[in-house]
Amino acid sequence: LREIPEQPITLELNENSYELRGKHGSGQFTIMAQSAEPYPAPRPVTEGNVLNLSAEVLLSGINRSLFAIANDEVRLVMNGIYFDIKPDHIIFAGTDGRKLVRNIMHNVKSGFEAGFILPKKVASILKAVLSKDAGNIEIKFDNDKACIKTDDIVMHFSLIEGRYPNYNGVIPADNPFKSVTDRQALASALKRVSVFCNQSSGLVKLELSQNTLKLTGQDYEFATNAIEYQNCEYSGQNIHIGFSCQFLIEILNILDSESVSIELADPSRPGIIKPVPASEDEEILMLLMPMMLTD
Repeated sequence: LREIPEQPITLELNENSYELRGKHGSGQFTIMAQSAEPYPAPRPVTEGNVLNLSAEVLLSGINRSLFAIANDEVRLVMNGIYFDIKPDHIIFAGTDGRKLVRNIMHNVKSGFEAGFILPKKVASILKAVLSKDAGNIEIKFDNDKACIKTDDIVMHFSLIEGRYPNYNGVIPADNPFKSVTDRQALASALKRVSVFCNQSSGLVKLELSQNTLKLTGQDYEFATNAIEYQNCEYSGQNIHIGFSCQFLIEILNILDSESVSIELADPSRPGIIKPVPASEDEEILMLLMPMMLTD
């Protein structure tokens, strides 16, 4: 069908043999179909909570959280996006233990408190089929299943059952060393340095000094290294820390602000990345666990 130019197609089904014939302007094709009787019927959500939000809010939450969720065969609750619903806002959270996203949307007023875990596969499908101008989205859910309705789509799916980890518990209360730098310039510098990082670890070293951010990538096996300097707003003490270069690039590409703040405490505690300036309607926080430096 992808190879046929845009035109009408006539489908004819032989109900005895289940032969399906398709006819179009320049030819025809025949495939075998199957009876629809054994096709599973959706399990309706008869009783549960109903969440209404715009397609733009839903897509924004999915796009910012999807990259951070895990593929864990043991901790299945990590394999989805957590919808933490509060009466006056909603939080989209995703983590795999190494990186974490917490996206608070203040423009969603549900009037109740609840939560569910959206499976990764369902989130990927919604990201592919929904558009930001799709209008209002209705999500009805209970303890183990949910249904999403738009003007054009009705989607039934099972939820991931279990208790989502306390994502707020791993976010540092205070990271005293804060810098602000241009997001796109930093992403470009990291891409250049990543070529010289160790291919197995992807470690990049960040060093903050007076209004300067130094990026270092090194691979001892091939005796290669690269250094980049970026201007930033920083007036604290000198500090250095190691991160996954690829994870940093992913975070910067997901954010759409002009600048970002990088908040650090010490080389053993996670770093916090936030957009600058912050939006009134949402609070975005990206957490990244550090990597051990070799020198």
